[in-house]
Amino acid sequence: MIGVVRTAAAVALGLAVFGALFARSGHRPLDPDEPIAANGSMIAGRAHTVYDTEPALGAFRTPPRSDSDDPADFEPLIKADRPTIEFDRSLFKRVLTEPLDSSLCKAQQHNMLLLAVRNYYAERGREQRTYTRRGPLAAAAFEREWSTPADREIDNYVQHAVQYGLLHKSEMMSIDPYGEFAGTFADTRELGTGCAAADSKR
Repeated sequence: MIGVVRTAAAVALGLAVFGALFARSGHRPLDPDEPIAANGSMIAGRAHTVYDTEPALGAFRTPPRSDSDDPADFEPLIKADRPTIEFDRSLFKRVLTEPLDSSLCKAQQHNMLLLAVRNYYAERGREQRTYTRRGPLAAAAFEREWSTPADREIDNYVQHAVQYGLLHKSEMMSIDPYGEFAGTFADTRELGTGCAAADSKR
């Protein structure tokens, strides 16, 4: 009987030692305040970095309000949007080389015009709504950003396209989500027959 007890005790002790060794060799998630694992593995989980613990690098800073009129809050957003703005302006580079005549009624040229107009005025309308809601400082920054010589050239070209009937306001109704195109050219009258005349000759 004593032998059986001794054997059972030895087995239990062996299992305990094996379990302890196995547990030590396994990985455990690091505490959030410990450094990220040196081997670059994901064992660190959501370990904090200096950006979470160092005030000089922005830790503990309150995120800027989405409606803040403080230039420190909205100017980085305007800067981040500039590549998109420049892309939308760039779509007009080829369009602006097209003469304002019935050649713009051809399917390829007309679709290119519609694409450029839609993207440009949708982006401008989105930014106008975003920044004018913040307050006068953000609204003024928006006006500066969208009042370059390139923007004036685009507005002038599109205005003449509308006047000559080469671009109809009705074409933009369903692709003018912020009403920027409609607002910009509300007082522009379609005086020419433009594409309507070209279509009737086909």
